[in-house]
Amino acid sequence: MDEVRLRPEVTYPNRVPMKIIGRQEELRPEMVMQTILAHLGPQPEGEEQHRASCKGAYISYTFWVTLPNDQAETPLREAIQKLPGVVMQL
Repeated sequence: MDEVRLRPEVTYPNRVPMKIIGRQEELRPEMVMQTILAHLGPQPEGEEQHRASCKGAYISYTFWVTLPNDQAETPLREAIQKLPGVVMQL
């Protein structure tokens, strides 16, 4: 019987989107970017750009990051979750 893959194979470095949702009056994109740079180091040119979407009291920022390996994402997400105003991440 053929082996069934439940997850697609991922190769690194891997460029992925990160959406961070938080309270508009507290969450700032520069705080998120500083955290990304502190954990992943310099990112490819243009990656410091982000998209923002606001609805009511909440704002979401979408950043593209390049993960160097499979152990880089969890510590980064844990650090982002500790930033002021963060409600959730996707």
